[in-house]
Amino acid sequence: MNEDPFQKNPVQDQYPEVSAKLIAAKVSWESEMAEEQANDPEFRPFTLGAAEAKYTQMPARDGTSYGQIQRSNRFPNDSFFTNWVTLQDSITWDVEVLTAGKYDVELYYTCPEKDIGATFRLQVGKNILDGKVTLPHDPPLKGKENDRVKRIESYVKDFKDMSLGEINLDKGEATLSIKALDIPGSQVMDLRLIVFTKSN
Repeated sequence: MNEDPFQKNPVQDQYPEVSAKLIAAKVSWESEMAEEQANDPEFRPFTLGAAEAKYTQMPARDGTSYGQIQRSNRFPNDSFFTNWVTLQDSITWDVEVLTAGKYDVELYYTCPEKDIGATFRLQVGKNILDGKVTLPHDPPLKGKENDRVKRIESYVKDFKDMSLGEINLDKGEATLSIKALDIPGSQVMDLRLIVFTKSN
């Protein structure tokens, strides 16, 4: 700690036993927390398709990213997912479908022209809907031009809606996930929001 107070230099190779012990403790803690959350009545999935609601929004704010995907800011509100660059990357939401049936699906995205063409799959339980980024939309970030002091929250930009078509959803708890099938450019897209609209 005295020689490297900012902890910029990895030392796990120098202390493999200590490193293994710390990793094991972290894995054990994560498993313990996951079990507690699963049994916690306050830990609930996001509802999709409430009887009185025509639309259900699933914002990036509430999603969980895996792989190389990053959130635009560590504070979730108004954030979006970016750096979606590999086929192993994915984003998920734990949901509970309250009303079974058909839903139209839209997502809000940005993507520069050089990266259009990526294909991806949206899945809710066993139900699947594939999409492709065909139109470029690459607006600049907004907000910092008005800041006198750099804000700590995420800057925003204008996202474009993309219609994915219709998906049939079964009632009950499920995982909503989205992941890439093919990435011809350097990325898939930046993702802000997924919207489900009842179509029956």
